[in-house]
Amino acid sequence: MQVFTRVGGMSAVYKQPTCKDDRLKALQALISCPTNSIRTEVPPPDILEAQKTFPIPIDEKKLPGVYHCGYHSSKSYGASSYLIIHPDGNILIDSPKFTERLARKIEELGGVCYMFLTHKDDVADHGKWSKRFCCDRILHSGDVEACTADVETKLDGNGPWRLGQDIMLIHTPGHTEGSVCLFYMPLKILFTGDHLLMRESGLDIVEMYNRYSVGTQLDSVKKLLDLDFNWIMPGHGRRIEFKDIEEKNAILEAFVEEKYAHYSSVKNKW
Repeated sequence: MQVFTRVGGMSAVYKQPTCKDDRLKALQALISCPTNSIRTEVPPPDILEAQKTFPIPIDEKKLPGVYHCGYHSSKSYGASSYLIIHPDGNILIDSPKFTERLARKIEELGGVCYMFLTHKDDVADHGKWSKRFCCDRILHSGDVEACTADVETKLDGNGPWRLGQDIMLIHTPGHTEGSVCLFYMPLKILFTGDHLLMRESGLDIVEMYNRYSVGTQLDSVKKLLDLDFNWIMPGHGRRIEFKDIEEKNAILEAFVEEKYAHYSSVKNKW
């Protein structure tokens, strides 16, 4: 039985860990929790061993060289960040909380060449990571604010843009004006930031936290039908693995049609 569960849309401890693997996962959750909501009654003696596991390989067989960084930052509303090990230079996607311990582990994996920021909400400690690794930060100009005015690369226009031969940056405005997804073509992964995620109820765009235009965001989701990917790595919510492009497109099409119909009926009531 799992250690954590969902209660009223929030995470909760379902039971105490009873085996070594469950305990490790519980400690990893404690380390990553941005609000310190997960705690122990006394300092855990094996916390250092759990800290050493980050960044964590997501799936070493299916997705070699792709890691979850952990150390979610409250400055990014607890968003996930990822690391791609790439022969042309590693890519850090969105910003985890800066810790020297995590930085040393990433350094052992080859450091960071690029820091790709999907949108303005999830930049957290980008300045500290940039200083630590002297990496080039990438953010769409539509999302540049005072705290990111010094990013090295500001994307302009509607794209798409290339980062080397096998990475495409897809402009997906809606959640914010400058939201951009990263498409890692060799492994068919789309890193979506806050553009699209999976809840227990299915795909979602989280209209409640939309900062630009829900209609535009739906149009941007529809653009994803043209891309051949099997995985979605979101900033929030569950990761998604589709069986193939046909399943991906069927699920996305049904989601977009349902949302378009809903908003059309809402507009008609106005």
